[in-house]
Amino acid sequence: MSTRLLRGLAALAVVTAATLATAGTAGAAPATLSTSNSAVIGSYAQLSPEVARTATGNGPDARQRALAAYWTPTRMKAAKPDTEIPTVKAALAARDSAGNRATSTTRPQGPSGSVAPAAPAVEPKASGSTATSPGMSTQAYYPNYPVGHPVARTSGKVYFTLNGGNYVCSATIVNTEGKSEVWTAGHCLTGNRAWATNWTFVPNYNNGSAPYGYWYATQLWTTTAWFNNNGDFANDVGSAVMARSNGWRITDYLGGQGIAWNYPIGQYDYAFGYPAASPFNGEVLTAENGPTYDGGGGTIYMLNYMTGGSSGGGWLMSFDGNWGYLNGHNDFKYNTLPQYMFSPYYGNQVADLYNTVRNISS
Repeated sequence: MSTRLLRGLAALAVVTAATLATAGTAGAAPATLSTSNSAVIGSYAQLSPEVARTATGNGPDARQRALAAYWTPTRMKAAKPDTEIPTVKAALAARDSAGNRATSTTRPQGPSGSVAPAAPAVEPKASGSTATSPGMSTQAYYPNYPVGHPVARTSGKVYFTLNGGNYVCSATIVNTEGKSEVWTAGHCLTGNRAWATNWTFVPNYNNGSAPYGYWYATQLWTTTAWFNNNGDFANDVGSAVMARSNGWRITDYLGGQGIAWNYPIGQYDYAFGYPAASPFNGEVLTAENGPTYDGGGGTIYMLNYMTGGSSGGGWLMSFDGNWGYLNGHNDFKYNTLPQYMFSPYYGNQVADLYNTVRNISS
């Protein structure tokens, strides 16, 4: 089946009648989702007004067709790295001017917890090119995984619209009971107290190829702390609930990596993402690996030369070459320390967010 057909056939399944009424209506205003945890906030995923005007009819199918038509190869190529989002640029500039890293110590905030990775229900079938790109002049490297490798197909590129611009990030499928969640940075979901629109995930993206099609979000979630304060990078975590594609939930079809929180700093992590800012072009999965260190102020860091566009890409600990446990993600850098990538420390805020979304199913 062609990539374009996969894109067009992605069917939006809904959790409740309220979801159908809100998320399925092309021009509906964002609605905050109810949760028993005040530390977490979510919204139904929406179309931008521009895309909503192109939808013919209402409901899930109309929404999917409009998104498929919007994300053309030209528009995807023109999307900017997340570091160009105005709120992100302002927050990073403010952090730089404050004098590099925070001085307070980062440490576990409670008992450790983890959820194991999960293989797919069946071996997924891929289509498209398997081309790779040559190495760059930094210490980052291309793992050159074949299409269908567990890391390649659980990693992906994210496209979204926020504050009037189109941007790219990275994300990772994470195993949950709902089998419908991907994990990313909060700033790839929301900024300036507004939610991103047109949110699309392309697993195993490679040089314009989408071997497993395009998956569209039905819900977006982040921490309340990040939603209210875009300078609070210690809480810059997020998750999107993905609609089914051809009847499949995303984790059932592609598998999902594990996740862990409140583990000691110093884990040896493998980081993955799609850096799009120079010297990278965002076209192939890129990797780094090394131990993590205390970044202060609820953050950790590792030697990692990836750039904008890699934000949200997962850091896997206890990695066996195929599967591991998310315990960080590419999040931000200081201009004076370009060799280091920082992540929120995965503590109670990750446990709160994960436990909020883990049972949501498309």
